[in-house]
Amino acid sequence: MLVLFHDYTSPAAAVAVARVTRLIAEGVPARIEGTEVLGVEATLPVTVDLLAELDAVAAQARAEGVVLRRPAGLPPTAAAHLIEDLATELDRADPWRARCYRAFWADGEDISDHGVLRRLANDVGLPAEDAARRVGDRVALLEIRRRFAGHRSDGVGGVPTISYDRTLIPGLLDEADLRALAALGPASA
Repeated sequence: MLVLFHDYTSPAAAVAVARVTRLIAEGVPARIEGTEVLGVEATLPVTVDLLAELDAVAAQARAEGVVLRRPAGLPPTAAAHLIEDLATELDRADPWRARCYRAFWADGEDISDHGVLRRLANDVGLPAEDAARRVGDRVALLEIRRRFAGHRSDGVGGVPTISYDRTLIPGLLDEADLRALAALGPASA
């Protein structure tokens, strides 16, 4: 199975998630998993690399209907991924990811702010109490950061990244390549 690793503050991941979400809805065997690449608890300034990535994916983003505006900063995303885990459990992951990406890239919201995350969770029909509990749970935060460290130790150094049959591939593939990759099936043992 094709697994797309994403993080909300990557413009290329926003495009890749839109593509893979559409393909999953069509029955392509794939899943999307969050990861926080930097793993710091501070909002960082926008980098030259991010601005270059924004320029590089602008046309693809427009084609996917993804709005990408220059963000004010790059917030930590672990709490947003905690809500993504809740959304996955409740079969609301696709609407959650779409809402969270739109909040960050189109609306300029701080997706590290717990109040913002609770409101976004409410927007997609997630239980308010559960969302509040998740973002406030320090043990869950440590556990998810441990999971993200595991992704990094497995070689997921940036996003979007695709893991396919134990091989890591840059994740910004076009739709035809994604379909072809998913159709290969796992290699024989």
